[in-house]
Amino acid sequence: MRKLNRGIAAAALSAPLVLGMTGVAAADEFEQSSHQVGAEGASSSQVNSSTGANGTGQTSFEESQSQAGPNGASSSSTESSTGGEDESDGLLGLGLLG
Repeated sequence: MRKLNRGIAAAALSAPLVLGMTGVAAADEFEQSSHQVGAEGASSSQVNSSTGANGTGQTSFEESQSQAGPNGASSSSTESSTGGEDESDGLLGLGLLG
């Protein structure tokens, strides 16, 4: 009987951990931007990041900056992405949550 009670207690305590893992997997997009204008010129920056929530392994990252002032203008950007298509292995290669 004591082992049964321990098993029930362990299951009850581990349930939030299992549910927490699905919450982490749902965070699939981030975006941030900033814009300034003043007497000396203007500037703008933007960052975007995303992951494929459909389990394909696709990820992307984009960052850009632009500025203009009395002495000229400039801009720069960085982009990176993966087009992962392997969805057969799942979590830790065990076929879980995948």
